Amino acid sequence: MDEINLIRLCQKGDSEAFDNLFKLYSKKALHTAYLISGSRHLAEEIVQESFIQCFKNINKLNDPQKFRSWFYRIIVRYSWKAISKEKNKDIDIEDDANICSAPDEVFNTIESLEIRKAVRRALDKLTLPLKTVVILYYFNGLSTKEISKTLNCMQGTVKSRLYNARKILGKELKQYKSLSEYGEECKINGLQKSN
Repeated sequence: MDEINLIRLCQKGDSEAFDNLFKLYSKKALHTAYLISGSRHLAEEIVQESFIQCFKNINKLNDPQKFRSWFYRIIVRYSWKAISKEKNKDIDIEDDANICSAPDEVFNTIESLEIRKAVRRALDKLTLPLKTVVILYYFNGLSTKEISKTLNCMQGTVKSRLYNARKILGKELKQYKSLSEYGEECKINGLQKSN
């Protein structure tokens, strides 16, 4: 069954269809929430709240083709809300190993734990809007147009944030030769834009 029909069934209250939608989106949702919040515990809470809101409001979604940006808007909103409540939290970078243990997950192709930590620290140096755009673009494969709808901002703003984030990440990761390209070309070991 294709995603559009699955969403239409969810809108009609089909709980089995919603279970399938959950299975389809839960890993990416968890990774997105984790990368934004920096905490596995917070990420799990964010995903739980996001799916509850999705379940309650999916019938209000007029165009099932816009589900992805609509759903990521929910995740981003709850992530930002959780972060504002947890301003003085410490981020546990070791948590990356737990959340990204499946073979096809976010940091899997970055082989060295040291490099993983460097990427995590570099992402955490970005402002929340820059970090969010990078995560949605590179780790979730959203287009700049989808991100602009998700964040309710102009597409030019998204492009500007990506540009500024690349500059910062390039500086932060320049000691890692293969990762320094991230700031300029964003076509490196495992940090390529998702499709």
